[in-house]
Amino acid sequence: MSVAPDPVRLVPRPVFLLSSIRSGSTLLRCLLDSHPAVHAPHELHLRYLHATITSEYTELAMATLGYSDNDLRYLLWDGILADRLRRSGKAVLVDKSPSNTFIHEDLRRCWPRARFIVLRRHPADIVASIVNADDGRDEAEATELVLRYARELDAVVDRDPGTPVVQYEDLAGKPARVCAELCRFLEVPFDESMLDYGRHDHGPLVYGIGDWGEKIRSGKVHAPWPPAARTVTGELAELCRRWRYPTGDRSGAAL
Repeated sequence: MSVAPDPVRLVPRPVFLLSSIRSGSTLLRCLLDSHPAVHAPHELHLRYLHATITSEYTELAMATLGYSDNDLRYLLWDGILADRLRRSGKAVLVDKSPSNTFIHEDLRRCWPRARFIVLRRHPADIVASIVNADDGRDEAEATELVLRYARELDAVVDRDPGTPVVQYEDLAGKPARVCAELCRFLEVPFDESMLDYGRHDHGPLVYGIGDWGEKIRSGKVHAPWPPAARTVTGELAELCRRWRYPTGDRSGAAL
C-alpha cells in the first residue's frame, strides 16, 4: 500500500514536454531553457530509472514504513528534479524526454499537480526523420512507432483538453509567438532572449539525450523545410487527419 496518496513533493508542479522522437523537442527544450526562469535539462529518461533494494532487511524496513516500490521510485525522481532545479537557480523545471510519453500516468501519480505540453509534427515528416536518422528502423517500423506515440499523446490531451498543443511547424515558423504562448502557460513573462538559444549553455548535444544534428547545433531556429510530394495513406493518414495535417502531396523530407 502506498504511503501517501497525495504526496508532498520537492518539485510540486514540474512540467513535462511530451512528443514522439524526431519531432523537434530538442529545439523547444533549448528555447525554454534559454528563459531566465525556466530550466529544461537534456533528456532524463525517468521511464527507466528505478530504486533497487538489494537487502532483505532494507526491503522489510521500507515495507514497515509503508513505502512501495513505486513510492521509492517516485521519491528518486522527485529528488533528481529538485536537485537539477536547485543547481540551475531557476523557478520552473521542464523535463523533455519523449519516452515520458509512455509513462504519463506514472508522472501524474508521482506529481498530482504536474503540467504537460504536447508537441506534434506532421506524422509523415516524423517517419522520414526516423528513417533518415539511420539507427536501423525502416519505414514500417518508424510508422508503427509514431502511431504508438500518437496514441499516448492523444490520451494526454483527451484527459486534459487544456493541455497546450504545439505544432513543430508553428514553432519553427513563428517561434516568438509560440514561446510567448508557452510562457503564459508556465506563468513566466516572455523573454525575447530565449529565441537566441545559441547564446546559452544547454549541456551536451549528443545522441541518446536529445537531438545532436547540425541544425540544433547552429543555435538558430530554422524554418521548416518544404516537403517532397507524397500521399500519406493508411493509419498514418488517419493520424494526419486527427492532428489536422494534410494527407495529399505531403512527405517527410525534413530532418
